Amino acid sequence: MGHKKRGYKRDETLVRDYTLFAIACEGGKREPEYFRLFQSMSPKIKVDIIGSTVPDAEMKRKHETKSSPKWVLDRAIKYIETEGLSDEDQLWFVMDIDQWETAQLREIYDYCQDKPNWNLVLSNPCFEVWLYFHKKAAIVKSASITCNDFKNEISTFEKGGYRPHTFIKEIENANRHAKKADSDKNHFLPKYKETKVYQLGEALVSTIGKSAFDDFLANKLPALIRVRK
Repeated sequence: MGHKKRGYKRDETLVRDYTLFAIACEGGKREPEYFRLFQSMSPKIKVDIIGSTVPDAEMKRKHETKSSPKWVLDRAIKYIETEGLSDEDQLWFVMDIDQWETAQLREIYDYCQDKPNWNLVLSNPCFEVWLYFHKKAAIVKSASITCNDFKNEISTFEKGGYRPHTFIKEIENANRHAKKADSDKNHFLPKYKETKVYQLGEALVSTIGKSAFDDFLANKLPALIRVRK
């Protein structure tokens, strides 16, 4: 499979001016809305949400459920066949554990192992565990059990409910809290009320750079929040 090259030419040499983060989520809008914000942080990165670039109609013939691990994997493969990836690009699967068997998730994990820059990050039981760590460190104190519990709890953290624009500014806290809470960093499956999404968070913040991130918080994010109101 050929890889498309991204960047521009200088003296006949291709110069990469950004890193592509292709992110494959299970569905819905919470994860895509959150990760799209990184696109605004720096010209050093480009974010593609795979679910928005591969039409569902192309996949419906193969899968009954649009959020199954196999659906997400096949949709990512279709994206790469269409768009291509350069050696500098990164592909991230962001998924929940809540309703999938370990064997289904391991299939994606194993598929990623021999692919450069392919990564799987899971949350147990759901993405809201990652969001929790933006605002609080001691998740063991949370009374939430189910995904709906966590969604409801997250909505109470700020007046007006959850908004990605007000959570994203706390990603450095989330990276630190989630990493500290990860009780088995060498295993791809997080334990209950743990998440591996900090691995993606660290990669994004590192690529963006401290200066650009601080500029985003001080100058760009307030404007985005005003637009959302």
